[in-house]
Amino acid sequence: MERWTQEEMDSIYKNLMQKAVTDEAFRKELVADPNAAISKATGKSIPADYRIRIIEDDPSYQSTFLLPPFAGEDLSEDDLKSIAGGICHGDSCPVFKCGKNTPK
Repeated sequence: MERWTQEEMDSIYKNLMQKAVTDEAFRKELVADPNAAISKATGKSIPADYRIRIIEDDPSYQSTFLLPPFAGEDLSEDDLKSIAGGICHGDSCPVFKCGKNTPK
């Protein structure tokens, strides 16, 4: 997989979302096989073992939450605090866009 800068990833994401809203065939392709559709749209290869999941927005829900992987009962106190308080993943966070590890 070619290395993409954060700016490239943001631009690719924006362009893919715009295309998926207006191009029904592309949207179906993106949902069915994200790697192939993104490679085709960007001209950049994505390894077959790099998994991407596309989740279509469902207007019957007001919110969608992405849960972190299950960790069992072996979380440290710091891990528990970060989960309980929420974490923003910097500028790549689609919700807060805060650039920090805590929501504003």
